[in-house]
Amino acid sequence: MYALGIGFSRDPMNKSDFKYTYENADDFAAYPTNVVTICHRGPFADGDFDVPGIPPFNPMQLLHGEESVTFVKPLTAGAKYSVQEKIADFQDKGKGALLIFDAEIKNADTQELVATVRSSLFVRGIGGFGYKGKIKNSYPKVPKRAPDFVGEEKTDPNQAILYRLTNDRNPLHIDPEMAKMGNFDKPILHGLCFFGFTTRAV
Repeated sequence: MYALGIGFSRDPMNKSDFKYTYENADDFAAYPTNVVTICHRGPFADGDFDVPGIPPFNPMQLLHGEESVTFVKPLTAGAKYSVQEKIADFQDKGKGALLIFDAEIKNADTQELVATVRSSLFVRGIGGFGYKGKIKNSYPKVPKRAPDFVGEEKTDPNQAILYRLTNDRNPLHIDPEMAKMGNFDKPILHGLCFFGFTTRAV
């Protein structure tokens, strides 16, 4: 389901995609970034944003900001995983606030760490409390040259409806009336439908 939600097997005859969409493929595996659907199965996934110390807010004012993943081991088909989450930071961004939380994903039987996921949620309308936070992200500057590779991906009109079945049930992505409450003309696509990431050795 996750692989379909991020665009695999749009062409049902493309056998190279079977690795992620057909369970009988010889090399069948989970796409690595599938870990983000595992870590987002807590209260936030059900719309429960009652966090001590954070003022109440309309969930329609929430937008997914950033996501970073540190991979330790690949996901294994049939394995059970446990997730432990904690709030890492809550930063004033002027007209809004940035809620940062970390999730550790472990094999439930062996307790071996599989991946860690850091997520940032931008909440519009609750800024102004002054605390600038302790977590500062630093990214390398974009090189002043032509890109090494350019790729284009077309989104399907129903892609958000499909992707939300992997665990992001925010009605902002399917219900036009809910989207209007967030000042959007129509339901919007999940940012994680295009999970771009850089890799580095650790």
